[in-house]
Amino acid sequence: MKNTARPHPGALSLGSNVVELLLPQRRPMLMVDRIESFVAAPTPSLEASRYISANEIFFDGHFPGLHLWPGCLTIEGMGQTGHLLVTLLAVRQLAAAEGGDPEAGLEALANLELGFRLHPGYRAEEGARVLSRLREQRPPLAVGAAVDVKLLQPVFAGQRLDYRATLAGEFGDMVRTAVEASVAGTVVARGTMTGALLRAARPAPPER
Repeated sequence: MKNTARPHPGALSLGSNVVELLLPQRRPMLMVDRIESFVAAPTPSLEASRYISANEIFFDGHFPGLHLWPGCLTIEGMGQTGHLLVTLLAVRQLAAAEGGDPEAGLEALANLELGFRLHPGYRAEEGARVLSRLREQRPPLAVGAAVDVKLLQPVFAGQRLDYRATLAGEFGDMVRTAVEASVAGTVVARGTMTGALLRAARPAPPER
């Protein structure tokens, strides 16, 4: 008997291939390896992570002889986590606007993850449709308008950065997220980020 039960809220887990489809950045500036969890209500939040290897090209100059992770890249990772949060919220809203279940979009992403893991349960036709749509759409969040972040602890090669972004408010075409980065449970950076939402272009009014 086929199991149609949905995972419990927050259980969404997506790897690097799906993450790359949801972000405009590309390697080596892709600062999120995977989405660990996502919660849409009551307060939208997303957790993500990135492993830091000694093979990172950034260590060639920061610093020679000391694999100290640049703080600006920790901030970039928090920003990308916030972007992923806004993107997944947009995926749910789009599904609802089309008359469907808001969770259907997230389930389609989970199916893509199965495909990238070569899982026998992957639904190929559905995955192809979702891939095509993702590649046609532009990102929902533009360049950040304001960043207020404090770096609290150094980060080194061999560690895993855990990110958390929480929706803190929407103000017209702006969205603010509370962001945090930690290593093994110790907070290394936290603050807020504000970015501009990209709305779908409205059709021009008819000429008179």
